[in-house]
Amino acid sequence: MARKTVSKTPFGQRLTQVREALGFKERATFALMLLMNPETLGGYERGDSAPDLQFLEMYKQRFSVNLNWLFSGDGEMFNGASSTLARSPAYQIDKEVFKQVGRLVLQLHKEEGIKLPPDAVLEAQSNAYNDLLARAEDPADNAELMSLLPWLETRLRKALKAAVSEPGTGKRLA
Repeated sequence: MARKTVSKTPFGQRLTQVREALGFKERATFALMLLMNPETLGGYERGDSAPDLQFLEMYKQRFSVNLNWLFSGDGEMFNGASSTLARSPAYQIDKEVFKQVGRLVLQLHKEEGIKLPPDAVLEAQSNAYNDLLARAEDPADNAELMSLLPWLETRLRKALKAAVSEPGTGKRLA
């Protein structure tokens, strides 16, 4: 069993509170969902190190975390009632939907002639899955998520076509 995080800073304590409010008791599970090293997240939560702006922006965008609250403790933890993930404390990734999203990502990249390394595939799959969740009114509703797959496919196709046509995007033909 993991021991309780002891933070050296109020900021670190608030990072831990966000994770727990989102329903993640285990730091390692949350870190994997964020595609980051659990030790890095642990350093942030303990107050041993400070996150970069990209990390903070992700918290704001994906979880509607109120950055003013995160920095100072003033206000509410979450911005408005818009964070569905924040309202569902026992949120878990639906394996079947996640697999379908992964298949879609691979299929579309193959159709565009783009070969991705395994880490990039996982990142693209995770980002697409999170886009799907953000679009859903109820991310816990499997049927709704599956019904949004055509929307996701259209969105991914547009993004891939734009990326292929732009130099420097890292998307190149195989």
